[in-house]
Amino acid sequence: MDRIDDTAARAALQVALEAGSGLRVALSVTDNTSTMMSIKYDRSRTAARLRVHRMFLSAPPEIVRALAAWVRSPRAEKSGALLNSFIKSNGHRIQGRTGAVRTVTRGQHFDLRAIFDELNRAHFQGAVTAAITWGRMPEPRRRRSMRFGSYFPREDLIRIHPFLDQAFVPLYFVRYIVFHEMLHAFLGIEESPSGRQRIHTAAFKKIERAYPGYDRAVAWQDNSKNLGKLLSSPGGMKAFLLRWLGGIPEPTSGVV
Repeated sequence: MDRIDDTAARAALQVALEAGSGLRVALSVTDNTSTMMSIKYDRSRTAARLRVHRMFLSAPPEIVRALAAWVRSPRAEKSGALLNSFIKSNGHRIQGRTGAVRTVTRGQHFDLRAIFDELNRAHFQGAVTAAITWGRMPEPRRRRSMRFGSYFPREDLIRIHPFLDQAFVPLYFVRYIVFHEMLHAFLGIEESPSGRQRIHTAAFKKIERAYPGYDRAVAWQDNSKNLGKLLSSPGGMKAFLLRWLGGIPEPTSGVV
């Protein structure tokens, strides 16, 4: 995707939006692949937090004016139509999945697709379009840590560590890990004015902490005995890998 002087363009866009909307605007630029614009107002409705896709940094004046009108009144049909047309014509600039990804969602104990769909309905109004899969099985070796899940913006893909597909791992913890990665997909990856990526922003943490069962899941995660059990399964790591690789059913979601 083409890049421009983000810092200057971001500042210019913010000034134009404030002038056109009459509101104080806190602007964030993302590379989200599913939500191109989102806005949240303060209680007095004199200020707003606006998140827009990077494509708007190079938008022509008429689109900036339409965006300012949308900030002032998101239900305005004329500005909404112009913005939708602009987004459609710039679809090639959205960094979606780079190719077909074979996803395995059904494990021996947990079905990621079922968990994903339930969370999407309950917490994201069905807006998260990312694919989800169990991650690749790592090679047997001693390890002291593990990453439970990851979100890859370019592929719009969530991977969950296969070691979580064990009987002693509670469902509520797997659901929390899936929710955490879905929240990354929903909010996108923000950048600071200096260009640094901001992953766990204040907004991210606020939403995550409001998730039902957050404290319970974090408590399970922080229990060193649970991590130790994950990293040294009964019968040895080699036996666990052979059981998982040999027993996992065929994927339910096919090629995405």
